[in-house]
Amino acid sequence: MRHFLFRDGHGRLDEKANNFTAMRILFALIVLYGHALMIPLGLPYVGVWATSVDFIVQCALDGFFILSGYMITASAMKSRDIARYVGARFFRIFPGLIATVLLLWLVVGPLFTSLPAGEYWSQSQTLLFPLKLISQVDPMAGLPGVFEASPMGENMNGPLWTIRYELMAYLGVGVLMVFGLYRKNAQVLVWTALTLVFGMLVETFGYRGIGEETIGTLARFAPAFMIGAAFHAGRKFLRLTPAFAGLAILAALVTQHLPIGWMMLDIALAASYLLLGYARIPGQTGERVRNVEDVSYGIYILHWPIGMMAFALLPGLSTTMLALVMLPLAVLAGWGLRVIVEKPALALRARLSRRAAPATAAETAAA
Repeated sequence: MRHFLFRDGHGRLDEKANNFTAMRILFALIVLYGHALMIPLGLPYVGVWATSVDFIVQCALDGFFILSGYMITASAMKSRDIARYVGARFFRIFPGLIATVLLLWLVVGPLFTSLPAGEYWSQSQTLLFPLKLISQVDPMAGLPGVFEASPMGENMNGPLWTIRYELMAYLGVGVLMVFGLYRKNAQVLVWTALTLVFGMLVETFGYRGIGEETIGTLARFAPAFMIGAAFHAGRKFLRLTPAFAGLAILAALVTQHLPIGWMMLDIALAASYLLLGYARIPGQTGERVRNVEDVSYGIYILHWPIGMMAFALLPGLSTTMLALVMLPLAVLAGWGLRVIVEKPALALRARLSRRAAPATAAETAAA
């Protein structure tokens, strides 16, 4: 028991012997179920079950940012090549996002709108739709006359709102890399502390002004991202043990009604998620879990329109039946996006990187 409680569960990302891809898929499926409740019922969530599911969904969303902060920090500290960093982040987000937005705009919208085709395409809301979503200016934009059966019909793709904050986190790390301020463990820990202070100030005193909603949400996700980053930067100083995770969970429970409670919850989630991510699952099951195809992004950005289409075609579906319809279709769509869009985009990035490497070497020699 003592060995279990105090064993260091930290692994090495470069060994690729982890469960993080499977965990991201699980997070996406949790969000899917939460939206299977939201699509027919709308907001706010009502009842013990729905509010409990919503809490688990929020933990899953924070989990995305925690794992992202952990892995992006590992990558950024390993390589100082800002061009490679930008390319990796761009090809991770935008090919799938662009493909999804065009599919919604050109196929789903015209098929499910209640308006005549001419009126649908003459609306400024239709014409500006791809620009709003791809630029993340308005990721919750809708299309005219589409999905009117759902109380959430004004949103063509509800999950896309979080991508804005993922991009902001990428941008922040990139800027710090350019100025050499994200190279050392101590630097990352300092930025984490400052981000937590920012989050605490917004949580305690609030913010009213320009970009109020964006600042408020950033005060939630930026600390989650940087807590993940701190677990990577502090791995030499803090053992990631079940005992530590247990104490963090206890602290989160004790402080849940205090302004610091959300921060303690994210620390507890980070410790728990990383322990699970590095947990060694034996046998063929573990092998499959570690090598599962990364369909998490596709599931995440495609499950909402799938659910909305299902509800539009069968408006009497219960939340459970809607979830059962969404699950296999979202997994299949996620796999399709991975194979048709994401993998070719990643292969293109690899080719561009190989071409850029000799040119960079030649320029360095000439200088």
